[in-house]
Amino acid sequence: MGELEEKETPPTETTAAQQEALEEPKETDKMLDKKEDSKEKTPSPQSSKPASPNAGKKSSPVAEKRIEDAESAPAKPGNGEEIIDIPAENGTKPEGADDKKISKEEREVKPKKIPIGGLKLPGFFMKNKPKAEGDGAEGELLEKEKEEDKDKEANGDAATGSGKDEQKSRPGLGERLRSFFARKPSAEKEKKQLVNGDADAKSEATAEATPAEDASDAPPKRGLLNAIKLPIANMIPKKKSSDDVELGLGKAGLASMETLDDSLKDQDTVDRAPVKTNGTEELKGELKDEKLAAEEKLAAEEEEQNRPVSLLTRLRGYKCSVDDALIVFGILLFVLLLGVIGYVLTHETLTSPPLREGRYIMAVTGCGPVEGVKEDGAFAFRGIPYAKPPVDRLRWKPAELIDDINMCWNDTLQTHNSSVVCTQRLGNGTTVGDEDCLYLDVVTPHVRYNNPLPVVVLIGAESLAGPSPGILRPSARYSRSHDVIFVRPNFRLGVFGFLALDALTKEAHPPTSGNYALTDIIAVLNWIKLNIVHFGGDPKSVTLLGHRAGATLVTLLVNSQKVKGLYTRAWASSGSAILPGKPLSESGKLNEQLMGTLECADIQCLRESSSERLWAATPDTWLHFPVDLPQSQEANASGSRHEWLVLDGDVVFEHPSDTWKREQGNDKPVLVMGATAHEAHTEKLRELHANWTREEVRAYLEKSQIGALGLTDEVIEKYNASSYASLVSIISDIRSVCPLLTNARQQPSVPFYVVTQGEGPDQLATVDADVQAILGRYEPHTVEQRRFVSAMQQLFYYYVSHGTVQSFVQNRRVINVGQDAQPEEDYLPCNYWISKDIVPRYARVD
Repeated sequence: MGELEEKETPPTETTAAQQEALEEPKETDKMLDKKEDSKEKTPSPQSSKPASPNAGKKSSPVAEKRIEDAESAPAKPGNGEEIIDIPAENGTKPEGADDKKISKEEREVKPKKIPIGGLKLPGFFMKNKPKAEGDGAEGELLEKEKEEDKDKEANGDAATGSGKDEQKSRPGLGERLRSFFARKPSAEKEKKQLVNGDADAKSEATAEATPAEDASDAPPKRGLLNAIKLPIANMIPKKKSSDDVELGLGKAGLASMETLDDSLKDQDTVDRAPVKTNGTEELKGELKDEKLAAEEKLAAEEEEQNRPVSLLTRLRGYKCSVDDALIVFGILLFVLLLGVIGYVLTHETLTSPPLREGRYIMAVTGCGPVEGVKEDGAFAFRGIPYAKPPVDRLRWKPAELIDDINMCWNDTLQTHNSSVVCTQRLGNGTTVGDEDCLYLDVVTPHVRYNNPLPVVVLIGAESLAGPSPGILRPSARYSRSHDVIFVRPNFRLGVFGFLALDALTKEAHPPTSGNYALTDIIAVLNWIKLNIVHFGGDPKSVTLLGHRAGATLVTLLVNSQKVKGLYTRAWASSGSAILPGKPLSESGKLNEQLMGTLECADIQCLRESSSERLWAATPDTWLHFPVDLPQSQEANASGSRHEWLVLDGDVVFEHPSDTWKREQGNDKPVLVMGATAHEAHTEKLRELHANWTREEVRAYLEKSQIGALGLTDEVIEKYNASSYASLVSIISDIRSVCPLLTNARQQPSVPFYVVTQGEGPDQLATVDADVQAILGRYEPHTVEQRRFVSAMQQLFYYYVSHGTVQSFVQNRRVINVGQDAQPEEDYLPCNYWISKDIVPRYARVD
């Protein structure tokens, strides 16, 4: 249907309500024939349609008649417009109007104005029902609501259309949560929209096919209608009545809002204009049948969907998308994480005793409860007695575990502070400590009975006379970070720990003397076997870590039958390669010098002597051992030099080398031996020259046994000896590294490592470098040093947990620990010293 340009209609004398209703002209008025004052006959409804805008096209007969009537009508003097004779709302005619009676057939359908804010779109005339009361869009909307209520009562909720479906398609949050695994209604909603869209499209096609004018003359309205109806109809659910479906309004009602205004204000003036169908009634019927069939199908599907379905059926029919799977996986992961955290916290609380005042914790021993203190995330128990005090009659007796209840404690023993060390001789000649010293410290990350942790026993001493424990002290931080338990015991030193005398041998049963410090460590291992489980430790995983003189004791212990079943593996760092080989009787005679100095004829006199007198009577040759280059006087003094360790016949039956030859079938190593490349470094030697040059190193070698043997030039050439570091390397190879490698070669399953990563201005790998790295006290300043610390810790703690050394290969038995641990076939400098009979003859003695 075409459109004409808008023209203003001159105001007439009307009431206020009419003036408001007629405030804006309608396009339908412009398209109608108008009269000014004449009393001419009004055109029929068929002729009231406007002419087609296409001038070149053939017009219908009705349109031609309408044009002839418009030309024969008189024009208005003012603007040449024609005025239609429209009766007033109250039935009276306006002034000047003709009193001629208009027949019912010739009466025109009065177009109605769109309310303010409504859409002004080109509409089309359709048959309207008479309106009861009221006028405008409000009356018709009220009338439609009443009709919809009647239709609901008559036909039920099943025929309400898309309004109800829209409401059902928007469930609340609770319903969506309850039906999380229900089948999604998206597919059904899409079907409804497709069916309704097709029906509406057909209804519009029917409306456009009305014989008011030729279909080819009407402009296309589909795009504009869809542009308006689809967004609004999707956002605002609209209830539809049966009349809308019959009239083809449906969702296209917005496009025919002008038609809604085409009803008369007065019921007396409303007539239904006859409309030619041209076969559209049958098309409407078919569309209506299809619409009803689609609605019945949707109602059946909705009824089937609302039917109660079991959870198993819902789970089977649920189509999980990627987003749903990710959401469910995230929820399950979060719940699992909460469960693990709750389990760990609850399990830790249930298996660990409560803390007192947030820092004190209690553990149980065979002699009573002890209380430790929290430090750096771990718990430290210091000063736990593990054996009877070795005083009075127990002086120079093997250590005895506490088996007397009178020696135990009634209340909880507070083990917060470090215990006193055993009496010992320091490097500057002073003596410290006490004889009543058989205590131990325990550092554990957990006090619990499940998931027992490996145990590391720290046995440290710079010499067998002291000081001890030296740098080998437990680290609470590394106990927590590596999940190990450190146990550091005190043991007797000097004459109190190693004195062998014939008088002492005769009063013992079986006859033995000396090596009392070894019995102390054996007592510690027995205490660990009985009590470490109460501290969260595993008595079946015990590693002995010995350093310097402590490493010498560890090397002896692993060959003793007294410790079978008390330890699992051992690690000896920078120990002595000279192990006891003298018979007990020979060692006892050499030690009688002490009784002569004290003027004691029997053991009772020795036991009554104070510790100060005993230290004062100890010869200096028992306390100091050469650590520098070999001297000429050492060549003939090896048979008369003092040795603290002896073949006592009880703990040590034979020289360890004999044991190594007999036992060579172990797949896993029970001992790891090692040293550092510059362990002979001392401040006294370093300060001899401010800057060591090749000439100074040569002069120093000439004064030693090396010079006496005429090996100076060869040694300088082999070591490129032009600095202090090269001189220290020569001394270390002669005294420690090569003698220890000689012992390791006798045990095919024993790995041997050499630390070569240096530090400081001279880049020295000092004697404590490996142990400091293991216990976390090494301070790295370069990337190479940080890598060294990591490599050293990896070697040790992997061995503690698994019993194997990662970098150890049978045919490459020497591990060079620089910034990384690299296996090598051999340590080449040692072959030279062995061939010259320097090693192991001049090895260091503890």
